[in-house]
Amino acid sequence: MEYTLVDIEESVVEYLAEENLELYDINIVNFPNIDKIEIFIFTQDQLDYNIISRINYQLQRHFEIFNLHKGEYELIISSPGIERSLKTKRHFELAQEENIKVKVYDPVNSVYTFSGKLTNVNDEFISISLEDEKNIDLHFENIKRAKIQFDKFKQKVN
Repeated sequence: MEYTLVDIEESVVEYLAEENLELYDINIVNFPNIDKIEIFIFTQDQLDYNIISRINYQLQRHFEIFNLHKGEYELIISSPGIERSLKTKRHFELAQEENIKVKVYDPVNSVYTFSGKLTNVNDEFISISLEDEKNIDLHFENIKRAKIQFDKFKQKVN
């Protein structure tokens, strides 16, 4: 049976939806001779070791429909982390009211990097409340990289 990356991703989305979990991101290395599959799961609830272990076991069995057998590839199941990357509109929606850092392709008012609280997301742009209490709108097409910024436990080292 021939299958595509989209087939695998869609099957993971469907499986996780049955578990009341959401696929945050997936990375499939060396398709079609798959070496590694990394699956990042988002949930509003606690994602503990028992859940990750169960999902890992069940997805390995699930992937047998794609002729992928345990031991032939590495499967990594994880949360996206505290300082997770923001790549899609959905990622930005999940990060509303969080502090984020965004780098843009083309400067806005001669600035390439913005930090502040994500206050709004729509189909075309995101809005950030900057540290100087000004707001800025950034178009999705201009966003080069973005991530949640978690500074609570960080200290600067000289």
